Amino acid sequence: MKLISNLFTKHCSCCLNCGSLWSGEGLLCHPCLQTLHRLRVTDPMTVSALPVQALYRWHPGQSDMLSRLVLALKGGNQRDAWRFYARELSPRLALTLSPKQRLCIVPAPSSRPQAKDHAFLWGEALADSLGAHFEPILKKTQSHHQRGADRGERALLEMETVENYTGSVDFSTKTRWILADDIVTTGATARAAFQALGSPPHFEVWALAQRSLSCGASRDLL
Repeated sequence: MKLISNLFTKHCSCCLNCGSLWSGEGLLCHPCLQTLHRLRVTDPMTVSALPVQALYRWHPGQSDMLSRLVLALKGGNQRDAWRFYARELSPRLALTLSPKQRLCIVPAPSSRPQAKDHAFLWGEALADSLGAHFEPILKKTQSHHQRGADRGERALLEMETVENYTGSVDFSTKTRWILADDIVTTGATARAAFQALGSPPHFEVWALAQRSLSCGASRDLL
């Protein structure tokens, strides 16, 4: 009985939305994933004057499923799920790429130095899916948490390149710099990364979701 229980735990997981015993790689069962598709973004957008490509548009309080997904993907324990969502977004991203461009994907840095958190896994998954260079070269210069911060607090975020980074940011038209982050809200993280890289001319953000500002209980999920 214990062996059967262990096999069930290893190979079966419940859908985080409806509780179905058979969820897929994206932590959701197929019917719930199809429902989530309704929140997909089909066109690029601009946040804080920077171009953004996002898989979903997230309005906290209006989509409990997406709120649960965002919370479940936090941390560094969902590599397979991040790979799934990277594969979901990559076909649309591939249409915007030029074979002559060098694509460099930089993950948004964690508050804990060198931690391989959700943004790291997202950037790594995107790089693997698109054959891009993965460059975890940024760090935060102060102890600052985005979670629960208001617009003014988010604007205080600053970054710089890590000490062991000996390369230089390529400003040529042949290189495209991408910030990989799970959620884009005010664009403060993207703006800080853009400035830390020296404001390269070809820079954009790739995210799981673009989040609208809201108040209430949903803020606790950030």
